[in-house]
Amino acid sequence: DLSVGRMVGTSMVLCTMIMHQGINTGALFDTVYDFTSLSTGARIVLALVVCCCVTTLFSTIAGFFTAKFKIHPFISTMANMLIMFGLITFATKGVSFGAIEMSINKTIMPKIFGGQFPTIILWAVAAVLIMYFVWNKTKLGKNMYAVGGNPEAAAASGISVFKVTITAFVIAGVLYGFGSWLECIRMVGSGSAAYGQGWETDAIAACVVGGISFKGGIGKIQGIVVGVLVFTALTYSLTILGVDTNLQFVFSGIIILSAVTIDCLKYVQKK
Repeated sequence: DLSVGRMVGTSMVLCTMIMHQGINTGALFDTVYDFTSLSTGARIVLALVVCCCVTTLFSTIAGFFTAKFKIHPFISTMANMLIMFGLITFATKGVSFGAIEMSINKTIMPKIFGGQFPTIILWAVAAVLIMYFVWNKTKLGKNMYAVGGNPEAAAASGISVFKVTITAFVIAGVLYGFGSWLECIRMVGSGSAAYGQGWETDAIAACVVGGISFKGGIGKIQGIVVGVLVFTALTYSLTILGVDTNLQFVFSGIIILSAVTIDCLKYVQKK
């Protein structure tokens, strides 16, 4: 999915606008919004709902074109990426929306163990457990593997490839909204349309390194977690070692190329 970064950028703007500290300093389509009349709890929930609805809408649109017209996801999501970035940049004129209420950060991500433990990890663990259950313990999860592995065989066995594909995109959209909402709270705002740039490559890289096959139908969520940890550890390690930020992209590129090559070699050997 090439639209991940733009999903985050759009959601960050909307989240910051709703949970903004006081009246918004930026405008959306030349209109300045003020949500301060709502209670803090209402603003938190509203921001989450709006984020998930917007990201799910765009993700479902890409899913529809992929499922209905057999357009490659790279193409449909790239179109999404361009449309979303153009819309949100035009709507905000490229202006950042500032900070959200500090009390929101303390409510959703309270400090424990003296503030040494990042509580956002607990939210991530919850999301992983939910998706583990969906992938491994439900009929939908088994159908997703079947469609990913061989859509023709899945259709022949009575599985609706269209519905499963759309559902996969819908789940992705909900997770994008949820993740963006958490990121906005973690960063205490920073509602910029440019936020999240390059995140799609990080997401794809973590999946590939974690054993998710580009051919489809292969991979486990625990592998994705390992992939995320590998890239996070790499980023922190290179930063601590003083490696230039630009060179860090080189290391990431080499890892991605190596992981995809290994994945492709497995299929070449089978043939």
